[in-house]
Amino acid sequence: MWDAGSGSTILRNWFGQRRPRGAAVPFEAAALRMARVCDDERDGLIAILRDFANNGTAYIVPWKSLPLMAKMTDHDMALHAAVAETNASTPEQVRSIVSDLASSGALGPEAKSREAARTETERGRFADVELLLILHLLTTCGADLTNLAADPARWRDKDAKAAVAAAAVAVGVKRKDIQPRIAELTALLAPVGLVGTDEVIQAGWLRVLRDEIEEFSQSLVPLSSASPQADAQLQAIAESAKGTVQLAGIVINMVDYSVLDIISTIRRWQTELPVLKQALARLALMLDEWPALIKSVHDVLRGPPDGIASALRGLRSVLTKLPDLAPAAPDRGSQAGADTGAVSQVLAARLSPIWAMLHARRAVM
Repeated sequence: MWDAGSGSTILRNWFGQRRPRGAAVPFEAAALRMARVCDDERDGLIAILRDFANNGTAYIVPWKSLPLMAKMTDHDMALHAAVAETNASTPEQVRSIVSDLASSGALGPEAKSREAARTETERGRFADVELLLILHLLTTCGADLTNLAADPARWRDKDAKAAVAAAAVAVGVKRKDIQPRIAELTALLAPVGLVGTDEVIQAGWLRVLRDEIEEFSQSLVPLSSASPQADAQLQAIAESAKGTVQLAGIVINMVDYSVLDIISTIRRWQTELPVLKQALARLALMLDEWPALIKSVHDVLRGPPDGIASALRGLRSVLTKLPDLAPAAPDRGSQAGADTGAVSQVLAARLSPIWAMLHARRAVM
């Protein structure tokens, strides 16, 4: 993974940084928009209110006291109570809470309908992606899917079993280990998703959010020559967004490469799994603050001109420090990561024919 992945020196520096605290909580109240929840070893669940007074100052309060800091909507109260009840403090846990609240109807009928449709789509896609990865492994190991695809019955007969047995030999693992490892890889990929040449095979919120941050960074332009201070703050935010996109691309590239080089990934799964988990957990912590930050920047730019510079300075102060994205001594990993979309494009070209075959098979069944 590290040699042919993306920017191994950059990733090692990134892993070595102090982890950001907690997870962003999507409150509706403007005063709580930049709030994060954190499970503190000494004080328990706390709220970190960044730029709370619009001056870059951060306040730390017990989570149970948060309703005293700002007026909450019904949405916010439900979210606050659910976080306290489950002791959630990671992006994954917070997203799970929002999903559960939406499914229950606590966030309104529209949110409930959207969540039901999303859940149903994801449930079906999960099985499809798992099968896609198994077929990708078989073809990478030299199996000919033409015969298997010609007759749906052959997917369960000796031809399929023989293909899996041959793949197990090529990978160097027991045949019974292939499916569980593929299932774990499928679950791990959910936040990142998979893309094909013409469509999204599986939507992943981290990849989608990376694209939104990139669009945001490109949309920021100097306000005017009459407000150099505001322009400087805006440029700094744009550069941070650009760096975030670059680092996110390197991590996603690494994950995509693990799928592209699926033989090595499945063979070394016990070693690969913790590295991939750590990378994705750190990526979620880095990206989950940006939706609120993007909205805040847009609100500031629509506000009174005389307050833009100071407001942007406060938002700039909450930006997460990124590692040096230009290693002094290029390594094999950073060479491969020069174009963070290259691996994704190769992977998409590899998976798209298999995905199309699965759709064709489903259409005749």
